[in-house]
Amino acid sequence: MSKDPDPTPEATALEPCKLTVLADELGDSTPALRFLSTYLSMLPDRMLRISNALCRHDVDASIDAILSLKVSSAMVGALETEDQCRAIELMIREDHFDSAVEAFPALQNSTDRCFAAGPQLLGKARESLCQSRIPRTT
Repeated sequence: MSKDPDPTPEATALEPCKLTVLADELGDSTPALRFLSTYLSMLPDRMLRISNALCRHDVDASIDAILSLKVSSAMVGALETEDQCRAIELMIREDHFDSAVEAFPALQNSTDRCFAAGPQLLGKARESLCQSRIPRTT
């Protein structure tokens, strides 16, 4: 039995429908694309903030940092990252910092895939959003 090849990072990093919904809510694709670009550029600093807060066992800083990443990930369609943030948030709220620290590498891997695929993600998002804005003739 043949195994399906691993999906490319950009194929699994984002759910494009979420970005389309954001563009529809804003009435324009430009701010949605700008938000995605900002999201991607802020990933390294956000991950550093989360890591530092977790290592200090700082509940407030950890929750603030993880919620920021969770919400913005949901908005751009980074569903895996959002799910991992949700799990780490629960660990923090239940004062299981050791578990949260152990879960951090998986979150790091997820955000690394998003960051590495950034240019392709932006290109595909731009293409997808522009196509969804073209009026269809019947």
